[in-house]
Amino acid sequence: MSVLGPETSSATGLEPFRRRLDQLDGEIAGRLGERFAICREIALYKREHDIPMMQPDRVAQVRARYLDRGAEVQLPADFTADLFELLIAATCRMEDELIAAQASAAGDASLVRDVRGEAPQASAAEDASLVRDVRGEAPQATREELWP
Repeated sequence: MSVLGPETSSATGLEPFRRRLDQLDGEIAGRLGERFAICREIALYKREHDIPMMQPDRVAQVRARYLDRGAEVQLPADFTADLFELLIAATCRMEDELIAAQASAAGDASLVRDVRGEAPQASAAEDASLVRDVRGEAPQATREELWP
C-alpha cells in the first residue's frame, strides 16, 4: 500500500491519459479560435459586399457534414448535433454583431457629416474612421492594411 493511499497510486496511472486530454483540449481550443477568426473574416466580407449574414443552404451543408464526420469517429449523434448548434449560434451572433457595428458606425458617421454639412463619403472604412475621430478613439488598421 502506498504511503499516499490507494487512490493516489491509481490516480498516478491516469496521468498519461490526463496529459493527452490536456493536449487535445488545447488543440481543440486552438482550432475553435481559428474557426472564429475565419468567421470574423467572413462577417467583414459579407458586410463589405452587402451579403446577408444568414446563409441557410450553407448552414444545412455544414450541419450534414458535421453529423457525417461525427458518425465516422463514433461520436454520439446528439452530441455532434448539439456541438454544431452551439458553434453556429455563437458564430452567427458574432457575425450579426460585427455587421451591426459597421451599420451603426456608418449611421453615426452619416449623422456627423450631416451636422458638419459635409458631403457623403464613399466607403465604410472612411465612415468608421470619421466616427473614431469624433469619439476620440485611436485609428485602426483597415483589413487591406492588415492583409494586402
